[in-house]
Amino acid sequence: MLRLITTLARVAFGFALASIAAGLVTVMFVDTPVDVLAQPASRLPQTASQTLDLALLTATHYGIFSAAFVLIAAGLGEWLSMRSLPFYLIAGVGIGLLGFIAQFSSEVAGQPTILNNYALKAFLTAGFFGGFVYWLASGQFAGRAPEVTDDTTSTEVAPPPIPQPEDDNEADVVIDNPQQFEDEPRKRDGSILSWLKRPRRQEAEPLPADEIEGPEDGDEAVIVRNPGASSTRQNAFDAAKTSDEEA
Repeated sequence: MLRLITTLARVAFGFALASIAAGLVTVMFVDTPVDVLAQPASRLPQTASQTLDLALLTATHYGIFSAAFVLIAAGLGEWLSMRSLPFYLIAGVGIGLLGFIAQFSSEVAGQPTILNNYALKAFLTAGFFGGFVYWLASGQFAGRAPEVTDDTTSTEVAPPPIPQPEDDNEADVVIDNPQQFEDEPRKRDGSILSWLKRPRRQEAEPLPADEIEGPEDGDEAVIVRNPGASSTRQNAFDAAKTSDEEA
């Protein structure tokens, strides 16, 4: 109920301002700003008062004539949530054109006619500014407010968990981009003399698949997951060799 009352008050307020704007524009076509400014400065307050009174009288006539048409246009705007400016501009120009046709149809034969371009421009311009003012005051808030939808249905694929070390002596190393390490130059620790004393790695030719022998029954396999230094790695290989000889 409160929403309905608020909507009716907003529409009535916009309609009143639009009628005043249309009446003021029509009066400015009769007494143009150039004619008003051409008068002596002492007459400006009196001219402004007369212009305002004539604008309010014209706005009353506009309001009485266009009340039904504005009600239809505003009802459509509220029902369809039309908030675009062109809709209300077209509605205002259309109501102004209807006012011009109604004024022309009520003329008496033999009397001066309103059928001329200047009068037509006055009615159309008044309707244009009336629609614009109504949109500013009420039309841009027509209908229901757009509902904000919270898109919580999208599922994000979580990255695979990083394996944690089983104990303090073992750790798994995860390399996300091995190409990055191949492209970067290797860092050498220690002095040049210590680097020269290191044994060179010799690459062996790969053996055919039929010559590769797997472990026999009873042999124990030694798995070194994360050796700390080259000495630890050598001790592991020595232990494996000793185990093979004892077997």
